[in-house]
Amino acid sequence: MAGNVRQGCVLRPAMALVGMLLLACPAVLWAEPTGKADAKAKAGKAAEVTQEINALLEAQRSLAVSLSEQRDQLKELQSSVSDGRDEVRTNHDALQSAIEQIKGMREEVRGLYVESSGLKGDIAQLGKQVDGLDGSLASFRLSAGIVVAVVIVLQIVLVGLMFRGRG
Repeated sequence: MAGNVRQGCVLRPAMALVGMLLLACPAVLWAEPTGKADAKAKAGKAAEVTQEINALLEAQRSLAVSLSEQRDQLKELQSSVSDGRDEVRTNHDALQSAIEQIKGMREEVRGLYVESSGLKGDIAQLGKQVDGLDGSLASFRLSAGIVVAVVIVLQIVLVGLMFRGRG
């Protein structure tokens, strides 16, 4: 096996050298003109090369036009994206202000709820006070009725005493 590895190391550079020589030979043969047939072939090849160059130039022009159109479309797309961002920012700002307004309203509703709860408590206390006043008024009526009855009795007694004293 060690012999195979050594042979591979020696053969590789030799094979590379042979390959390079084979590639160089056709290039040397084409480079040297060998007569009138080669001159005509070169003229035909020159015409083909000119046509290919013209085709390449035309393709390059069309690519330049296409690239210009793509740039214009990209600019339009960028402006529409920018407009969209502005619109999104505007909508976001409007939404944020609406949220802030809603939070303020929520706080106001909480305040009103607390206030209405306080009023309910005040009304309940007032109802108790009215009930207490009603009881006091009932006892006052009784006391006033008794006083009026006593005054009437005393007036009758006075009238009776006046008639007795004259008669």
